Amino acid sequence: MIGALLITLFAVLYYGPWLKKVISTFLYQYPYLQKLPGPKGPPFIGSIADLAGDTTVPLKFWLSEAEKARERGDGFFTITVLGRTISFPINGETLKYICESNEEILKGKDYEFLRAWIGDCILLVIGKEWRDRRKSYTPLFHFSQLDGYLETFNKHARVMAEVLHDKAGTIVDMSEAVKRTALDVICDTAMGINFDTQRNPTHPYLHSVHDFTHLQQRHNTTPHMWITPIWYLLYDREYKRSLHGLNDLTKKIMDERFRRVQNGEVDLEAKKRPLIDHFFSYQQKGDWTLEDVHYELNGVIFGGHDTTSATLTWVYWVLGTQAEFQQQCFEEINDIMGPTDRDLDHDDLKSMVFLERFIKECMRIFPPIPAVERELMNDFKIGDHVLPKGSEIFIAPHIVHHNPEVYPEPWKFDPDRFLPENIAKRNPYDFIPFSAGPRNCIGQKFAMQEMKTILSWTLRKFSFSTKHDMLDQGFAIEVICKPTINVDLLVTPRK
Repeated sequence: MIGALLITLFAVLYYGPWLKKVISTFLYQYPYLQKLPGPKGPPFIGSIADLAGDTTVPLKFWLSEAEKARERGDGFFTITVLGRTISFPINGETLKYICESNEEILKGKDYEFLRAWIGDCILLVIGKEWRDRRKSYTPLFHFSQLDGYLETFNKHARVMAEVLHDKAGTIVDMSEAVKRTALDVICDTAMGINFDTQRNPTHPYLHSVHDFTHLQQRHNTTPHMWITPIWYLLYDREYKRSLHGLNDLTKKIMDERFRRVQNGEVDLEAKKRPLIDHFFSYQQKGDWTLEDVHYELNGVIFGGHDTTSATLTWVYWVLGTQAEFQQQCFEEINDIMGPTDRDLDHDDLKSMVFLERFIKECMRIFPPIPAVERELMNDFKIGDHVLPKGSEIFIAPHIVHHNPEVYPEPWKFDPDRFLPENIAKRNPYDFIPFSAGPRNCIGQKFAMQEMKTILSWTLRKFSFSTKHDMLDQGFAIEVICKPTINVDLLVTPRK
């Protein structure tokens, strides 16, 4: 009895301030919530029962509520989940309110788990610090700089083609293949290090990235993991092991590179240089600390690896299920590259217009990111409605991309939706695979060139097929959207 009382007292003292804040915030938001469109579940608890289940359930619920909102003529819907008030814009016209705001750029609550890995990097900071960081990144992704990354793209895409050649005629898990390729590319461009995980799939960094991001998603969606004693008893060891693996390797690479910088062995102003040298140039000027460099490197690897590999996974799935469009992609690439084994250059990539339309239609139907979150720092007006301070807006590409009022037959695959004349008819915020507005993905052109390079190398040499239909696939929400069916494709050498 005494033990139970002590545990209860500890829980009240430990969680009391947090619970008080949550309840106080909800009580402030509740009057607003009654006037907002969306499902009205029990107060505070909200729609938690609708979201219960496996990782495919949330997206199905979001899409269902978006359809109801369109039928009502609303531009968004709002739900509550355990005291969190979350609004979902359903079309580009409504999205522009949040996407064009220069004030409401605070990332949502679910990003906090990442802070131990990526710290206050450009992905999480706000205000002047974010604007300064954004400005420091801009030269890295200027079109003149992007050509410098092509050598790295070609190198790792060629390796991917060689690895696939060794497996030709068999079923290959393309999700794992592109995950390793994307990690090699971003680590090479960011840190000047080739981990060669394509040939060394047991590399510990690969597993640390997987374990940490998987644990993040479980933490965000599993309330019992928020209870500190349970966390320390069941999950903390796995968390610290994966986090140590991520941070320790970055530190070792930084220490060695920094030693060379101090010895004058590295030209920090070289035209072709890894991102780490660009970051060190700011550190040497006194603008950044070594900790800033560390966290920005981790942020680049997180942002540049997961989303690109997820996108490519979906692209290969569509290639395997859409033979006609795969053939069109191949013919365009073959007309440009011919029967050669040469590297791609900027003009080659620019000429691959159908391939780019194909990739964009893949990203429309199968967006790699489930949602980009914003936490409102002030009451925020959308049309005639006011969203309360402290509530959140989820920018969910799946909802916007499957709007039948913008994309007729939204589940039909049609690359011609991205012909210039068709793009001109749409609101620019009706296609948001890389988010939009001031906090859009600064590396989106980098990612598109990387993907086109990888696809060009592999489609020149192989065809991909599966017995599945495209829409047999489902969406599992983690940090990114993962397929529910393994992307196991038959890889056949081209004659």
